[in-house]
Amino acid sequence: MSGEAAVLPYGESAVYVDLGVENAPDRAARTHAAAAALREVFPGSDVVVGGGVVVVANVAWSDEVVQAITAATSGAARAHAPGRMHVVPVVYDGPDLESVAGALGVSKEAVVRLHAAREVTVELVGFLPGFGYCGPIDPRLVLPRRASPRPRVPAGSVGIAGSFTGIYPFDSPGGWNLLGRAHGVALFDPSRDPPMLLAPGDRLRFEPVNAGETEPARKEVVPKEPSTRALVVEAAPACATVQDGGRAGQLARGLPPSGPLDPETHAAANEAVGNKPDAAAIEVPLGALLVRARGDVWISVDGAAPVHLADGDSFRVEEGPRAVRYLAARGGMDVPPALGARATLLVARLGGANGRALRRRDIVPVGDPDRAAAQPSRPPAPPADDAMAAIAIDEGPHRSRFPADALDVLLSSTFTVSRLGDRVGQRLEGASIPRDRPDLALPIPMLRGAVQVTTDGTPIVLGPDHPTTGGYPVLAVVRRASLGALARLRPGKTLRFVRGA
Repeated sequence: MSGEAAVLPYGESAVYVDLGVENAPDRAARTHAAAAALREVFPGSDVVVGGGVVVVANVAWSDEVVQAITAATSGAARAHAPGRMHVVPVVYDGPDLESVAGALGVSKEAVVRLHAAREVTVELVGFLPGFGYCGPIDPRLVLPRRASPRPRVPAGSVGIAGSFTGIYPFDSPGGWNLLGRAHGVALFDPSRDPPMLLAPGDRLRFEPVNAGETEPARKEVVPKEPSTRALVVEAAPACATVQDGGRAGQLARGLPPSGPLDPETHAAANEAVGNKPDAAAIEVPLGALLVRARGDVWISVDGAAPVHLADGDSFRVEEGPRAVRYLAARGGMDVPPALGARATLLVARLGGANGRALRRRDIVPVGDPDRAAAQPSRPPAPPADDAMAAIAIDEGPHRSRFPADALDVLLSSTFTVSRLGDRVGQRLEGASIPRDRPDLALPIPMLRGAVQVTTDGTPIVLGPDHPTTGGYPVLAVVRRASLGALARLRPGKTLRFVRGA
């Protein structure tokens, strides 16, 4: 590999490696060769591939790390492994088909022909579990992402952005231009080995079909009979989920970490009942939770003194000044592990209660209390207050993709927490961050806490269920110590960003 990589810090514990091969015809092969070399140098780290970019997670930036990365990437040998061929039926009736045709000055039928006529290759897998960035598409179809992403793109949607096309595996937010709907393709299946259908190097061909075809029925997973010790849900807010410490080491496979929105309060609740801090607990966002005990259960909310529930006792977690609360039980919530964790990843229907939010009549099993420690070891989480939150950030890896004053605007402005936020990311309302170019850049790896800025200048702070790759540039990265403080802010609360010490 010729040339020297640009190595930049990416928050507190990751390193961003721009290989300088964005326009190289063998970009994918060179990027994957560099990633393979970096996995050998940093065997305990997550090495995540983007378009001509590699991110080494769980490694702090230092002169020694930069030297090791530079040496590894400059000596990486290119390799090519032919992949499988996939034929994907597509109904071309997407909501952006007409606007794409208008922007290109051609008919909708011409857009379909251009999209379906070219075989594409999976360059990387990311954004969502099972999502493949496939390209290059016909140059006449190259368009930027939408100025503002849709809050919900239906599963199976086929879109284009920049030089790539892809299929959304699940309902999710997304900023690609949607041309149609794929049929009969399970891009992610946790019961399959490997769970992702597409792998880098695979090839795709899209086949136009008529709209009358029937989509395959989804399988409903029947839960196993729970243990005799459990919490029965009698009422729950819209997005209460089971969360443990999350899935470490899965970013390279396209899986975000999940885990708690507020790590400090989650750990406090667990340790108050003698659990390990990363044990599975119930996360309760923006609402109240009512549960009834099956058997004897010791519980804590947000690290408060443990409460004993006898068989049949009910307990209500009240909605409070914090946006999110945690209910822990001694022994932990004993839902089945999925791909290494009990954490719920809603977008992938993975973990927790069959991959979905808790609802009335759900039975959440509680583990053996004898496995827990004898004494609590953490005080309750600090109470919420009305002062404006100060969220500590570090400069992100994409400062050069913004006007010179963009970071100053971010640091000098006051922002309000939007209602358009979830575990994927928190939108902020307020000043528009300056942007001066369309979003045609290649997808790059994302991390929790990354502050993406959409084309219209809206900052979005990525959460624990963040896409593993994305196209909007990252201006800053929130420090770990401020993630909980941000998560505790209810919609309408204000915050400001400050430089990390």
